[in-house]
Amino acid sequence: MTVDDRGFSLDLAGPPQRIISLVPSLTETLVDLRVEDRIVGLTKFCIHPDHLRRERMRVGGTKGVRIDVILDLQPDLVIANLEENEAQDIMALEISGIPCWVCDVRTVERAFRLLSDLGALVGMADRGADLEAEARRSWEEGRLSVDPGQGRKVAYAVWRNPWMWAGHDAYIQSVLRWWGWTPWPEVARYPELEMAEVRDQGVEEVLLPSEPFPFKEDHKAECEGLDARLVDGEMFSWYGSRMLKVPAYMAAAWNDA
Repeated sequence: MTVDDRGFSLDLAGPPQRIISLVPSLTETLVDLRVEDRIVGLTKFCIHPDHLRRERMRVGGTKGVRIDVILDLQPDLVIANLEENEAQDIMALEISGIPCWVCDVRTVERAFRLLSDLGALVGMADRGADLEAEARRSWEEGRLSVDPGQGRKVAYAVWRNPWMWAGHDAYIQSVLRWWGWTPWPEVARYPELEMAEVRDQGVEEVLLPSEPFPFKEDHKAECEGLDARLVDGEMFSWYGSRMLKVPAYMAAAWNDA
């Protein structure tokens, strides 16, 4: 018996053998948990590892998944996320009798524990615990050796036209706090705020990630008067085993900080 982040109980007969992942970062994590051979379906945004999306059935995007395709694959577990996936899709699958395990990751601490939780869910508890321990160790040691944020007030863009920002209850802001930034805005979700308001709030730095909006060098000009920096969005927004790559990224990207 396992309980997901909605508080829903799943009583699986044993380790799942036909898994569909609707969460890109957790598709990669399943591979690192050494259950790649059990993945039968994924989304078109599951880009890591690259070969997997060519070899497995794609079930649509993270939103608006193809319920019919999923049912045809006869999974014994669907892995989803409360924010990335749509509630009506998850409900439709559960009504059809498909077990769905739904996570809700808003903090670094939850992301650490998720590695063990997912490992236990798929019958790889020891491997999951090892990944959690390594993630904790590398993040703890990492922030002792590099301080990317240096206490600066930062705004992390997630979209343009309109400008949208990571709010205080987003996983991204938890990552920013861990690595020394003081994130803004202090409102929930992903608010639409014009660049003029960002300037007026005393923000010192704007981070422009590679995803979900693919910011490029020329977008920095729209952040006039602010220190704008392009960053790898996966390092700030992907929980799961990609967390193991974050400390090295921070050290390399901010080695002059």
